[in-house]
Amino acid sequence: MPVEPSPADRQLGEVVDVVRTFTRTVTGDFSAEDLLRRLAEAAVRILHADGAGVVVPAPDGRLVLAHSLHEGARRLEDLQELLQEGPCHDCVRHDRVVAVGDLAVEGDWPQFQAEAVGLGVRTVAALPLRGREGPIGALSVYRAQVRPFTPHELATAGLLADLAASYLSVVRDRDEARRARQELAHRAAHDPLTGLPVRWAFLQRLDEVVATSPRPGSVAVLFVDLDGLKYANDTYGHLAGDQLIRVSAQRLRRALRPDDLVARIGGDEFVVLLQGLASPARATAVAQRVVEEFAVPADADDLTVQPSASIGVAVLGPDDRVPADTLVSHADAAMYLAKQRGRGRWALFDPAAYADATSRADLVPALRRALADGQLHLRYQPVVDLRTGGAVAVEALLRWEHPERGTLAADEFVPAAEHSGLVRALGAWVLRTACRQLAAWDEELGARSPRRLFVNVSVLELGDPLLEHAVASTLDASGLAPERLVLEITESAFLHDPHGAAVLTRLRRRGCAVAIDDFGAGWSSLSRLVHLPVSVLKVDRAFTEHVVAHREAATVVASVLRLGDELGCDVVVEGVEDAATLERLTALGCRYAQGFHLARPLTAEQLTRWSGSAPGRG
Repeated sequence: MPVEPSPADRQLGEVVDVVRTFTRTVTGDFSAEDLLRRLAEAAVRILHADGAGVVVPAPDGRLVLAHSLHEGARRLEDLQELLQEGPCHDCVRHDRVVAVGDLAVEGDWPQFQAEAVGLGVRTVAALPLRGREGPIGALSVYRAQVRPFTPHELATAGLLADLAASYLSVVRDRDEARRARQELAHRAAHDPLTGLPVRWAFLQRLDEVVATSPRPGSVAVLFVDLDGLKYANDTYGHLAGDQLIRVSAQRLRRALRPDDLVARIGGDEFVVLLQGLASPARATAVAQRVVEEFAVPADADDLTVQPSASIGVAVLGPDDRVPADTLVSHADAAMYLAKQRGRGRWALFDPAAYADATSRADLVPALRRALADGQLHLRYQPVVDLRTGGAVAVEALLRWEHPERGTLAADEFVPAAEHSGLVRALGAWVLRTACRQLAAWDEELGARSPRRLFVNVSVLELGDPLLEHAVASTLDASGLAPERLVLEITESAFLHDPHGAAVLTRLRRRGCAVAIDDFGAGWSSLSRLVHLPVSVLKVDRAFTEHVVAHREAATVVASVLRLGDELGCDVVVEGVEDAATLERLTALGCRYAQGFHLARPLTAEQLTRWSGSAPGRG
């Protein structure tokens, strides 16, 4: 006949069941809330209590309710949280068990006691949940009747509290480790300065989008390159540069939709993923909106440098199954096209131009070696005074003696230098070499030395804030007066880059001259001319080659000559290739001209001999 277990045996069995339940819980992905609920339930069952609750410290140190069983227990724990006093508070404060047999006559918490008795609660015990550094909370158990908890019951409750506390420590350690891993993962995927995703995270998301084969034209990438970051760093320090990056990221975000993904992939480079576009035209509309947002005056964000950005746009076409990094490369190529047009502009990816740029990119490593190994040299084409036949100036023309392809003109490799960032070094070499040569001619030729030196400056050089310093230091080193240097800029550079015009204005004040090359080829020359620091106009050869046969071309050239007189600018007509053209230009009143009929581009030695045999200046 089975023996009926004693109350003590039954209680021990219940404790064992609780331990077993806790053990199964802790081996899984359990939460602190689950653990506290099981603790309260076990305390009520094993101690034959009518209610139980658990309080834990909040971040500010206040004890707050974490879990309760039954409405009365919850109201009592809420009251303790409100009053910040009661048996649980004394338990945690003094790290000891607090037990009251009859709340009607015992205790130091009058308001709590009155509320408890009113709710029909007479007996309470609070036991500390002890962590590594002291109490991490308290377990409270309640009875409706006056029936104090025995020492054995308190010991059993203490065992449950200690067991739960140990598991709570495991939970906290696990959660802290999980948060640490999540934080590390977030840091790895995000830029610390702007909080934006980094390159690999962006490409991962872009790969997912491209793989879904979205509707043609609905997905696009913007490649955004900041203008002027190096200037901010060099002039105002890296803190100013960091501020420029942060504000630029904010402006970029403001110009986009909430769901558009923005990432920072380089020091001054951002990319944007646009999805759900109604048409490819929407991508360029977004690019224009970004340009306008960057045009907001710098003082709106307390910046020392005006933000500006060049933007490339690449749209996923109907037949595109390109990898994510290829789409980004297309947007990058378009960005360089935008940058060639001037600061603060956008350009759409052109496959034909990209193919050409890719082939030119193969020149870059060899061009770097050429710059270091002396394969580059200059030719000098005289600008002739038609009244005297002598050279009043020379234009420095860059050439590359390629070991396999022979002599390359500048337009065959300068675009590759612009795309690779090599154009600054290339431009500095040309400026330095040409100025040294002019100084050498002064020594050798004396009065027959050219009065002026024309040096071409690319659009990207024009946007370089260090151009002014480079020009000034080169002139100082060569001993040349500033007025002898003419910086020759294409008309499109003036039209699209107001920042470059400001740089040239400052150089003009230093004494340097400024020439517009290919004048007349642009569409708004006259509207901008009054605002530009121009001292020389060079008539585009497209007019010169038709000046004999077409009256309209002759009229245009004559108009530019008169315009130069009115503005006080010298006018040089380029592309004089035959005697008939020279005769017609002379009849129109042209004084300065340049072209193969007058003189081909010459080496420095050839120019020396040519100057010695050419007529004087008169």
